Amino acid sequence: MNRKPVVQPEPWDIAVVGAGPAGSVCACSALAASDGLRVALIDRETFPRDKSCGDAIRDDAVSTLGELGLDAIFESRPSIRCLRPTFPLKFQYLKKLVDWDQYAYRIVERKPFDNALYEAAVQRGAQDFTGYRLTDAALDESVGLWTLTLKARSGQEVAICSKVLVGADGASSQVRRIVGLDLNKDAHLAVGLRAYAHAEGLDMGALRIDYLESLIPGYGWTFPLKDGKVNIGIFLDVRDYRRIGKNLRAHLDDYAQYLAGQGVRLRDLSDVKTHPLPMGSRVLPLVPQRHVALIGDAAAMIDPFTGEGIHFGIWAGRVAGRAAAESICEGDPQAGLERYAKACAESFGSTMGDSQRLRVMLRFQRMFL
Repeated sequence: MNRKPVVQPEPWDIAVVGAGPAGSVCACSALAASDGLRVALIDRETFPRDKSCGDAIRDDAVSTLGELGLDAIFESRPSIRCLRPTFPLKFQYLKKLVDWDQYAYRIVERKPFDNALYEAAVQRGAQDFTGYRLTDAALDESVGLWTLTLKARSGQEVAICSKVLVGADGASSQVRRIVGLDLNKDAHLAVGLRAYAHAEGLDMGALRIDYLESLIPGYGWTFPLKDGKVNIGIFLDVRDYRRIGKNLRAHLDDYAQYLAGQGVRLRDLSDVKTHPLPMGSRVLPLVPQRHVALIGDAAAMIDPFTGEGIHFGIWAGRVAGRAAAESICEGDPQAGLERYAKACAESFGSTMGDSQRLRVMLRFQRMFL
């Protein structure tokens, strides 16, 4: 028997769908910008939960988190201040083309990192709707409110209304699909595979980036965590993954064999996870409908060359949350979201374009030269 949704009558100011780093930071930023703001934080998963990739957090993201008082998670965590790239012979020019030492990184596994940000958002006043999946959403133009239908694992449905809807729900974003935007096609999509292992022979103060010809414009990575444990993975263009026809674990095994030839011996490989990576290689409307904003992976905020995305998502969450909160208080939520979209274009639009051109060049050179 179908049960009618439980309706919460009082509207929320902001409903954030996705409680990962981008979404949780967005909630914290909104709550910091305006006392008394009502924020709903929604995620189909419950926390703590693991995610692949992202255990190395760039120092600019750490600074952004520090502005919100969210950097305690980095206390006593190791840093990496040296990148060690390797290249096939015909790609050696990348050594000089890219500033490999532009950023430092703080090392923290995604499970405790994401959980710390989620807990901070709830502790600061966000209403916890984790364990609820967004199944539908519709905008009532007459009153400027989104009605969201959420479904718990028990099957119970809850309907909530919100003045602003923020899609921070990742590569398979339901919010993005609801507002009529297709997910990234293969030409704008990569895949990441991450595993943990123990290693001998690895420089424990450096992050290795190894451009194997079979992976270019992607690469393999290896970097230390603690107690001899390392994060190892590969970043691969989806078109090449389909063309080659080899499973991702086989690509990882090839990379491990390459590392062995470089004197890095791995053992106890475990916790293998994959994740789609929507590239920021095409312009995506970040405010696709009235009172809606997309951030993080839902907005394809992943660098087409480096495959990095967490720092973009954290920055976007910070800006979107503050802009939405301020404009709600001013009585014009749309104006704040438009300011957010403009800020994104000005801050990293050219970076995404430059990275995409480099990605295209490398892929062409590998395939045809």
